Amino acid sequence: MKPTTDITVLVAARAHAVSGRLTRSHADATAAALALGLSGTARLLSAGSLPDAVARDYLALGATQVEILECINSTNSINSADLAATLLPALRDVPWVLAGTRSGAEQGSGMLPHALAAALGRPLIADVLSVQPDGAAWIVTQALPKGARRRLRVSPPAVIVVSAAAPVTLRHALAAAMAGRIVRRPARGVEAASTSTPTPTPTSAPTPMGQLVPGSKRRKLLEARAVQSGHARMLGAIESPSTGGTVLHTGDAHSKAQAVLDYLRTHSLVHF
Repeated sequence: MKPTTDITVLVAARAHAVSGRLTRSHADATAAALALGLSGTARLLSAGSLPDAVARDYLALGATQVEILECINSTNSINSADLAATLLPALRDVPWVLAGTRSGAEQGSGMLPHALAAALGRPLIADVLSVQPDGAAWIVTQALPKGARRRLRVSPPAVIVVSAAAPVTLRHALAAAMAGRIVRRPARGVEAASTSTPTPTPTSAPTPMGQLVPGSKRRKLLEARAVQSGHARMLGAIESPSTGGTVLHTGDAHSKAQAVLDYLRTHSLVHF
C-alpha cells in the first residue's frame, strides 16, 4: 500500500528502567514531534508489539493515526535485521524516513536506521537537531562533537535520525490521543509464512534459545581528589585564599593613590 504522506516516523515502545512498564520512547517522540511540526499528517509506523496505551501516547503528540505492522514473533526479541526486513516494503516509496536515536539511554543498539538506509540505498544523516523545508529538499542542522553545528541541504529520499536533544516541545493532548486511530495489519509476507508451517524432523534436536536482555554498564563511582575532614572542608569553603598584593598602612593619600595607579599599569588595566 502506497503511503499518503511524504514523511514516515518510526516509533517503538521502551521498557521503563525501574518499573519495566512499556512506555513511549523519548527519542522517537522527539522525532515524531519534529515531523508533525513540518507536516500535520506525518505517518507514524511501528513494527512488532506496540501496546494500545503506548500508541495513544504517540497519538497525543498530534498524530491522527499509528500504523503497526504485526509480526509472527512479535512477542520475542527482534534484532535490527529482522525489523529492517519487516519495515522495508512499507518504506520503499517514502521520501523521508525519520527515526530516533535509540529506545533508551541503556537500551537498544541504534542500528535500525543504519540497516534501513543500507537496505534502501539512501544517505543517513544522524544527530539532527532541526529541519527547515527548502523546496523539495530540507536544510537540516546536525550536531557535531564539542558543541559544533553543521547545516546540510539534503534531497529526498533520505533517512534522518533525530537527536534526543532536539529543541522540540513534546505535547500531550488527551483529545488527540482519544481521537486518533490505531491500525494493526500484518506485515507483508507474514500471511504466506503463517500458512506454511515447517514440519520438524524427528532426528533434529531443538536448538536452545537464549533470552536477549539490554546490557547496562556499571556506573563509575566518583572519588574525592583528597581525603579531608569535615572541619577542613568547611574552612576551605568559607576562607578565601590569599592572592597576594601589598597592604599600605602608612603614607599619605598621594602615595597610596600612586601605588594603586602603579598596580593598574602593571596589569595593563589603564594606559596613561
